Amino acid sequence: MVSVVVGVVVGGAMATWVDEYMTMVNDCEKRESRLTEWEQEFIDSIRHWLEDERPLTPKQTETLERIWDKATKNG
Repeated sequence: MVSVVVGVVVGGAMATWVDEYMTMVNDCEKRESRLTEWEQEFIDSIRHWLEDERPLTPKQTETLERIWDKATKNG
């Protein structure tokens, strides 16, 4: 069995996929006034999902990225 660790180096430490998605969730929460109620609830549910270190489905990932793009547009 082969295990593969995917991540990026942040501040000298390896960031995991959970860290990367949690950063996106945090960015969205900081800008929640730009989101619909449904998007805010989705972000909250993803936070709980990630806190349990459960991998996101492709659809969840796509939706998170779309909401993050919307939330972070123009800073």
